[in-house]
Amino acid sequence: MGEEENIFSSIEILEGIKKHDREILNFVYETYFNQLADFVTKRRGTESDAWDIFQDTMGVIYDYVHQKEFNLEVPFQAFFFTVAQKLWFKHYHKSQKVSNFTNETMDLIPYESNEMLRELMRQQIMTRLSLKYMKKLSPNCLKLIKFSNMDMDTSLIAKKLNYLSNQAVYNQRRKCLRKLLNWIKQDPEYQNLTDYERP
Repeated sequence: MGEEENIFSSIEILEGIKKHDREILNFVYETYFNQLADFVTKRRGTESDAWDIFQDTMGVIYDYVHQKEFNLEVPFQAFFFTVAQKLWFKHYHKSQKVSNFTNETMDLIPYESNEMLRELMRQQIMTRLSLKYMKKLSPNCLKLIKFSNMDMDTSLIAKKLNYLSNQAVYNQRRKCLRKLLNWIKQDPEYQNLTDYERP
């Protein structure tokens, strides 16, 4: 077990992440961020890249611990860096940028958990890309998507946004979502996903 186990056990860390325990979250950041930043910057990344990977890693782990079938069979440190390295590899998969990366640590995690981990990472990447490109949408598109996600009645959306008909709402929403998806598909991070991982 890693040195951190003298302070918090792996289970305590995971429970803290699950409950958004500030002490645990601060501990994880203080214990692992510098190591992660060192890993990333040695592979032509920046500290800003490392921060993004750290946030995504914590997001994946948070989602992972809420899975009913969750069962960690390795120390938290190994699990954290497995996730972080996989996310970095997905983000900068070109061999010259990750020449020292190996996939050996994935062997520590059972096959079923490995598949779940890949799915969670894919979801995390897609969520981040969606948020990134939604900022480029028009205010009208943003409102349209927001109201639709709230399951607001289409006729009410039409009234709020001054559309002449429900069909006009459907048509405009389709245009907005198509534009968003096109931007996402052109992003290098999306293109780095394998065919299996793409939605």
